[in-house]
Amino acid sequence: MPISRRAFVRASLTSAVLGGVAAQTTNAAFSKQVLEARSMDAAISAALGGGNLTDSADVAVTTPDQAETGDVVPVSIATSLPRIESISLMADKNPVPMVAIYRLAPEVEGFLATRIKLAESCNVVALVRSDGKLHRASKAVSVVIGGCGSDAEEV
Repeated sequence: MPISRRAFVRASLTSAVLGGVAAQTTNAAFSKQVLEARSMDAAISAALGGGNLTDSADVAVTTPDQAETGDVVPVSIATSLPRIESISLMADKNPVPMVAIYRLAPEVEGFLATRIKLAESCNVVALVRSDGKLHRASKAVSVVIGGCGSDAEEV
């Protein structure tokens, strides 16, 4: 049975409205303070509320030492810490340092792999909240061509 023009237009408008609502909900994950933060400390405070931040050997950040382009840089974070609440990913020289926050169920293992965009050579930092404490690990990534299309400098 062919669909009428009126039904097609109605369905298109409905999906556009629902898609806009979903996009607003997705973009609302970061508060305005996190998006406006230009330093890592400000972003951590705005997104995670601060807390005791300690460098930890129990958190491993794996990235290539040198990325040919900053457009797509693979990153993985692994930890054996118990009761992980969240894993946050930051890039200290990106215009918005907070890249992502993953909230995890207590039953989930502490591992994630993703791809991020880097504006230039920088430190990729993982923050793992476990038992109410923030654990940090970082790795320097040298970007040959920045994610914004400009030449990047060494870290």
